[in-house]
Amino acid sequence: MRLALVLVLGLLCALGASAQGGLSDARRCATPEPTLAQAFSTARIVEQYRMATALGQRRRAGSVTVPVAVHVLRSGPGAGQGDVPDAWIEAQVDTLNAAFAATDLRFVLALVERVDNPDWAVGLTLGSEEERDMKEALALDPARVLNLYTASLGLDYLGWATLPETAAETDDYQGVVLLNQSLPGGARAPYNLGHTGTHEVGHWAGLYHTFSGGCTSPNDGVADTPQQRDGTSGCPRPAPDSCPSDPGLDPVHNYMDYSDDRCMTGFTDGQDVRAEAMLAAFRPTLLAGGFALATAPRPVLDELYVGIDTTVPVWVTNTTDGPVTVTGATATGAEVSLPGPVTIAPGAVARLAARVRPARSGPVTIRLATDTGVTPDLLAVSGTAVVAPTARLGSPMLAARVVEGGTTERTVVLANDGEGTLRFDLTDQPAWVDAVTPSAGTIPGGGSQALTVAFDPSGVPPGALSAPLVFVTNDPVRPTVSLALGLNVLVRPTALGVGAVYPNPGRGRIAVPLALPDDLAVWADVADLRGRVVARIAEGETLPVGYPELIWDATGAAAGLYLVRVRTATEAAVGRVVILR
Repeated sequence: MRLALVLVLGLLCALGASAQGGLSDARRCATPEPTLAQAFSTARIVEQYRMATALGQRRRAGSVTVPVAVHVLRSGPGAGQGDVPDAWIEAQVDTLNAAFAATDLRFVLALVERVDNPDWAVGLTLGSEEERDMKEALALDPARVLNLYTASLGLDYLGWATLPETAAETDDYQGVVLLNQSLPGGARAPYNLGHTGTHEVGHWAGLYHTFSGGCTSPNDGVADTPQQRDGTSGCPRPAPDSCPSDPGLDPVHNYMDYSDDRCMTGFTDGQDVRAEAMLAAFRPTLLAGGFALATAPRPVLDELYVGIDTTVPVWVTNTTDGPVTVTGATATGAEVSLPGPVTIAPGAVARLAARVRPARSGPVTIRLATDTGVTPDLLAVSGTAVVAPTARLGSPMLAARVVEGGTTERTVVLANDGEGTLRFDLTDQPAWVDAVTPSAGTIPGGGSQALTVAFDPSGVPPGALSAPLVFVTNDPVRPTVSLALGLNVLVRPTALGVGAVYPNPGRGRIAVPLALPDDLAVWADVADLRGRVVARIAEGETLPVGYPELIWDATGAAAGLYLVRVRTATEAAVGRVVILR
């Protein structure tokens, strides 16, 4: 494609078309098309850089170390909750390095953190309040770090990125968002070989879609990518020529097209130059390098517990030209120790295990010491210490009874007596428990959660059953919480009956046990020996199958023998009780 900076009119017409067209239903990238102003100004920047580098000022391949912080957004632990295995993440970084091998960029994994937040993890969309909140909370030094977020995205998108000219290099909104299943090993075929990551990092580096602007100049602002009317679907062979007036076939193998991952094989020299120019103009802090950077997972730093040892994984990235040796660590508000010393080669990352024991609630800052004293302000990570979460069940046992073939529910309360957030997850339940709701979740410090246990002993013969419900928690003292369950499965009655009334003899509150073969409307009254009704204790209300009880308040009844008469639509039964004064 011809840059033709002098053809301003052509530029305006071309980019006007690119803002409207060039989208395909195949690969869905949400990165916004550039505005006319963006395209014009960046074209000038690239041309100036091209002229300067013609004098031999281009950087060598792999000379810029790009720390990558991967933030895995999930609803909870487990692949079904949006978690991403470490192997997928490492493969994604390897894919980026292979794809950008001819450029000056070399990517190193500087952090992996897993954040449990369903609002961010499911249905995330570009420009949403959830996206902004997520990035404000999690973004790590965007001027020096490529922040890469994985989630289950909304609107069937595979990913998006911030073009470098659209925000300051320090803006938390900078970064790349990827569909978690698009990473190498994911299930989103044919886009699961990692080139959604390549494509979006290309945007982050300043590259536009190869089909931006369609069949008119200046298109993507790169001279050696032939013009292309629309994004490619699949991997057509031979490649089409959707813009026959421009030399060359559609660049279906280019990482900035919409082809299947297996079809994508490279960037052009012109794209390499454009990326260098854009990064030099808009990400100068990253390109300058010369820093050592410490990072640690935010969820770990936010859950340091007073008086309890926590191992904090600290990642140290060295972008300097020489080795950096971490010689030790200090901390405010806590005791800290590091194995060491540890020497980190240029362009490398070391993962250190810092043992931290906070002395009190409040902020904790861990500072690493080095032999060179390089960028000490970047070799610190900060968190918050709280009293550890403390799990407590409202009752150690939950008992119920049910007629064979029936079901019932009971509730117990799980409380958190600490300050930190308590996480719980049901790991073991007996077969005769149908469900526990909720079976997993979080409880804030000082809060509680009602747990509903649904009993369903279908197929279990009558008798007494007992077994525990077992929850795992992040309570460091009591990581396992057990609730003893007891269930009495009763024989189903075959006919209406009145059981032994109690207390008998008695006074005041008198209980009348029934036996019902089904859910039935029941009428019941109490009569003296002359047949006079002294109380009505049921008047047609439906009672459940099994062994419900009726209550007679005999407080005002005279001493003597009374008959309790019970009937349904088809049966009748009588019980007796003696009232004392």
